[in-house]
Amino acid sequence: MFLRNVASILSVSASLALYANAQLAGQTVQLTTVLTASGNCLTAASNTDGAAVTIAACGNATSLNSWVLPQGAGAVGTIRIFGDKCLDVTNGMNVDGTKLQIWTCASGNTNQLWLPAGQDNTITWAGKNKCVDLTNGNVVDGNQIQIWDCDAQNDNQKWNHVALTQPKSFSISLKKNPSLCVAGSSSTAGAPVVIDTCNPGSTTQTFTDPKNNSNGLMMMFGMCVSLNSNVPSSGDKLVLAPCITNNSTQEWNHENEVLVKNLALPHLCLDLTDGNTTPGNQLQVWDCSSEASTGAFENTNQEWVVNNTF
Repeated sequence: MFLRNVASILSVSASLALYANAQLAGQTVQLTTVLTASGNCLTAASNTDGAAVTIAACGNATSLNSWVLPQGAGAVGTIRIFGDKCLDVTNGMNVDGTKLQIWTCASGNTNQLWLPAGQDNTITWAGKNKCVDLTNGNVVDGNQIQIWDCDAQNDNQKWNHVALTQPKSFSISLKKNPSLCVAGSSSTAGAPVVIDTCNPGSTTQTFTDPKNNSNGLMMMFGMCVSLNSNVPSSGDKLVLAPCITNNSTQEWNHENEVLVKNLALPHLCLDLTDGNTTPGNQLQVWDCSSEASTGAFENTNQEWVVNNTF
């Protein structure tokens, strides 16, 4: 039996607060300092190797202030601009005050590897205790950006992002076996949501979210991934069901995070039932895994990779 309006008795405001959007893998964003109300942007002076990275009024998005994060927040990777240029530490000097530039991206170039922390608002040089820093907190156009020892209390190192693109669609693969994907077993109401061999571009494995905010619906064939129960609990199986307006139990946190949580019931996560990787195994929700000291999650049946298409 499809879940109907159970969410009407559930408050989701607290759970929504837990999921402030972070940069998605492959998303184009403007990076703005928190020091001004309107936000001034991280900006490249020109599309040439060695061009300074400065602060400047954002205005409309342009090629000079539109950055792509191929790996998204919370993952080490490059921060790209102009397609083939990367945010770069000049000469790789690990010294306070070293200025930032752009340079042609090169695989393995550690001067170009960063950890955008998303909700933490910092951008850390990977493997170093240095953060992207607005030099002297000066927001005057043309002030060149530097690196400086990371300091959680230093607002010169805090950056918001303004999303310029949103995913057109997405698929979800199993982290421990990327050849397996979340799928709808058919296009009919009540169809089980299952694990299946990945088939890129398949309509049975392609989801959309009309909210375009990675905290919303997982739609396929005009239906929503739903709990097949009126009394949600661990072990409830997932199905495709007609979408119901304002039914937050049909909403999921599907950022490029590891866990896919139900927004109305954030203690319940998308789960590979019994760890069974046989194609056709119907997926369920289960109590969300705890994060171990290693940074991995204890239940690998709940570790997923969201693959966005922009």
